[in-house]
Amino acid sequence: MGNMELKPRDRLASVVSLGIGVAIACSAFFSNSTSANSAEQIRFWYAPAGEFTIYISDLEKFAKTGKLSKHLEFYLGQLSPQQQTQVRETLSSHYNISHVTVAQFTYSPIGEILVRRLGRILQMTPEQNGFSALRSALILSAQSEEGLSVINILRRYPVPVIYLDLQRGLQAYDEVSQLVYKKEQAIAAIQKQAIAESNSNQNANKSLALIQNDLRVTGKVKWSKEKFVYLQPDRNVKILADIYLPQGLSSRAPLIVISHGLASNPDTLQYLSQHLASHGFAVAALEHPKTGSRDFAAFLSGLSKAPQSEEAIQRPLDVKYLLDALEQRAKNDPLWRDRIDTERVGLIGHSLGGYTVLTLAGAQLNFKQINQECSTPEPNISSFNISKVLQCRFSTLDAQNNNLSDRRVKAVLAINPLGGSTLLGKDGIQNIKIPITIFASGDDLFTPAVPEQFFPFVWLTSSHKYLVTFPKGTHFSFLERSNRGTLVIPETILGEKPEFTHSYAKAISLAFFQTHLNNRSEFADYLNNAYVQAISSPRFPASLTTKFSEVQLLQSLGDSPWHRL
Repeated sequence: MGNMELKPRDRLASVVSLGIGVAIACSAFFSNSTSANSAEQIRFWYAPAGEFTIYISDLEKFAKTGKLSKHLEFYLGQLSPQQQTQVRETLSSHYNISHVTVAQFTYSPIGEILVRRLGRILQMTPEQNGFSALRSALILSAQSEEGLSVINILRRYPVPVIYLDLQRGLQAYDEVSQLVYKKEQAIAAIQKQAIAESNSNQNANKSLALIQNDLRVTGKVKWSKEKFVYLQPDRNVKILADIYLPQGLSSRAPLIVISHGLASNPDTLQYLSQHLASHGFAVAALEHPKTGSRDFAAFLSGLSKAPQSEEAIQRPLDVKYLLDALEQRAKNDPLWRDRIDTERVGLIGHSLGGYTVLTLAGAQLNFKQINQECSTPEPNISSFNISKVLQCRFSTLDAQNNNLSDRRVKAVLAINPLGGSTLLGKDGIQNIKIPITIFASGDDLFTPAVPEQFFPFVWLTSSHKYLVTFPKGTHFSFLERSNRGTLVIPETILGEKPEFTHSYAKAISLAFFQTHLNNRSEFADYLNNAYVQAISSPRFPASLTTKFSEVQLLQSLGDSPWHRL
């Protein structure tokens, strides 16, 4: 798997599995016409050998029984047993996603881009994009009794022959390889640096001695929860937030605001809100309009439009107006007076919420970077990097709105943040001067670690910065399941169980905000790799570094054009 130089037959097999795998990725991760015809063959040209054919019936038999026909043996026979199993699982896995959801996604701007790109690989004729056929096949597969699966998609492709563009397929394969293999090299370099820091850290033994004070355990402060509604004047809408108020404190509690990701809501980080409140922090978790689960569900149900590019501006403003409203409430309400300190604010954001908190911390929209990364004409793009597609949707933003920072924000925790590679870039990220922690997950398919977290970290100029890397982490590792969620995420995409993942978020966020929001220097002893290793589980390892540099990252990636990732 680590060798990127494939033999011809290996490359053929890889492209076949790629073409199949990308189909399910484009539908299952996000997520009327009918035809008497259905696909029977996949054909492609491989110079200088000529034309090749794969029969879909052979793929279907392999998916059901695991047996290779003589014809399919030519393509998949050279793969290892593990690779064959992966291809079979890709073919046979079913996903419970509504056909309405699939239809809404494929008709959305981002969905249409991804399906058109896939349609250039899986074509209706050697010259015709398979977009319309793929969209029909995706919807009909989701609508079928068997549910959405690769085999069902292929069977419902409404022409007898699917033409595979091998060159474009290989380009997409190369990009996937970069995301997978180069990520592993970067993580290895980060872990090496973290170990070196542990060995040289004079406070390592001290932090280990303090492990008896387990930061993962619920605190002793009692708290209450209430709903808070405020007006966001730029949107002219009222926004709902959950407020967690500590009780019995002798001074005002620092405030932590939590910004959720796309199609999410405050429930998904509720465990973190409760944990921090139990240790004396006030917490405000809002649901952003348009990109929250309620409005996103309306979009997927066909009742509203897809989120627009102005959300990149409005989301930070949602937080600013929340702080203003809480400040006024603390002044005017005797029950709230002297309970919240809105001048000592910490932020936590996940994914798109990670972008939100980075901008409030000082990162500026980098329109030069946006134009550079998003200037390639669409027909020439084969990338399936979802985060890049989403960020390029924001290229129409007003260049005057590049500074969205808020002076009240004193520290930020960005979990799997989006936006570092394109929306913000090096010039934008370098404007962050306050303490910052970034969580990066090695198996994150939505905001890949190398472009979205590793490079932004090494660009930071803050004197207090922490990169916490989880090689087995996914985009959803630090979220809590919500009854209000709109996307059905397969178990294999969710990753390790919460009992092995959430404890890291509890301990590290508490140590970080106690240190940099409450100015309690004794908690700084926990912000090092020795402590992370002490609480680490072999099932879900982690490392923490403060000194990993851009030079080290570039060396680990070799000659890879990282901006393509």
